[in-house]
Amino acid sequence: MNFRRAAILAVMDILLLAELCLAIWWGQREPAEIAWRFMQVFLPAAAATVLGTRWAFRRWAPKVKVSAEQAGRQPWRPVDLFGALGRGPGRREP
Repeated sequence: MNFRRAAILAVMDILLLAELCLAIWWGQREPAEIAWRFMQVFLPAAAATVLGTRWAFRRWAPKVKVSAEQAGRQPWRPVDLFGALGRGPGRREP
């Protein structure tokens, strides 16, 4: 993994943990409405973090260019794993 991608993911993880802690702290201030207060703080903040991460990946992370032939030879690609649904577009049943 590239350093920029790792840095973006690390910042996203730290932000999500901080938002979670803040939402729990904010929610416990009024126990009768703990779930509502938690969602009121956490959901918008988490959505903004995820969207910001997507934007950061598109803007700063290097693009990986791989041909279709190279992608087909990757050992981690789940081709033929789930029967007909896992087959590549050019493959047929034996």
